[in-house]
Amino acid sequence: MNDDEVEARLRDALRQFAGDAPPGVSMLSTVTAESARRGRRVRLAALASGAAAMVAIGAAVPFALRGAPPAVVAAPSSPASPAPASPAPAVSTPAAPALFSARPATLVAATVPPSLVFPVTPPTGDGYGTPMISLAADRLTLSQTLPTTAPVTVTAYDSQPPSPAKQARTTPAAVAGRPATVYEWSWSGDDRTNPGSAPRVSLVWHPSARTWLRLDADGGTAVPLLIAYAEALKPGGAKAETPFTFTLMPSGWTVDDISPAVVTFAPPGTDPGAGYLSKLVVQLDEEPGLRPKLEGPATVGVRVGDRQAWLTTTSQVQFLQIPVDGGRSLMLQVSPAAALPQDVLLRFAAGIGVTPSAQVTYG
Repeated sequence: MNDDEVEARLRDALRQFAGDAPPGVSMLSTVTAESARRGRRVRLAALASGAAAMVAIGAAVPFALRGAPPAVVAAPSSPASPAPASPAPAVSTPAAPALFSARPATLVAATVPPSLVFPVTPPTGDGYGTPMISLAADRLTLSQTLPTTAPVTVTAYDSQPPSPAKQARTTPAAVAGRPATVYEWSWSGDDRTNPGSAPRVSLVWHPSARTWLRLDADGGTAVPLLIAYAEALKPGGAKAETPFTFTLMPSGWTVDDISPAVVTFAPPGTDPGAGYLSKLVVQLDEEPGLRPKLEGPATVGVRVGDRQAWLTTTSQVQFLQIPVDGGRSLMLQVSPAAALPQDVLLRFAAGIGVTPSAQVTYG
């Protein structure tokens, strides 16, 4: 099974449970929080035991969502607001243990969008799950579960998307009177008969002059159901607020992935995608961050603005844990390929704020 298949299967598994998202939390999903919680728990265990590689968010294994909905934390009045708790003892800002060779870097004004706007509006009620809008590999996606609990993903394109596989079987169709194409394909690419492959079905159509949409689902999902969902998508953008605000970001880096719980930054030369490998990841942790998650010489106290924070450094990964208002903490995860000089990392972190829509991760 290749990396793309693992990533897509995981995302489909997450979307399958998106209907459990709490009502009234627009464009958020408990799924994202659960995925991040489990992923970081694995990462922290790997860090503590000196594992040889950092793991990406979420393990690609089945799981059950916890019953309690995730919390949503209000934004601090400013990125430098102290956490509303007893202050920890003042510390200096020592140099962390050597991480890896951090490249020289400068910070420039951040280009993270304040919100994501998908070009069509999804249906609500009548058994539809809470929609989730994300940006991955520079493409906007909308994920939702159908009344049958089937998970689907809609990806927006500004031109006709290519076939999802070289030997996909195509069938003509129509969506609201417009020509469409149904693709039946598998993750094994050219060999659709491979019993170990994952069958998929995609519907591609052109709802407006500037937009193409591709609807993806499991191969067992009936095509008439996909067409009915496609016709339920209405003109007009669906908007989701970005979970964090940023004052600065490393020069030359790209904003690679935005979801209700996570924003990632990729250094030059990093392939775009939804994974965490080779990136700098920003998320909101459930814990207040007044003490380090990991005790020992790998963790040092540092200053981020006027807040005391904790920087944990090993040869495989680096975590920066920063208290914020609301009894939570920002957690920055840095992979070796995304290493920044310590002073640059701390200045970058000092410019991060939390929006009311930020989904809390658990770990």
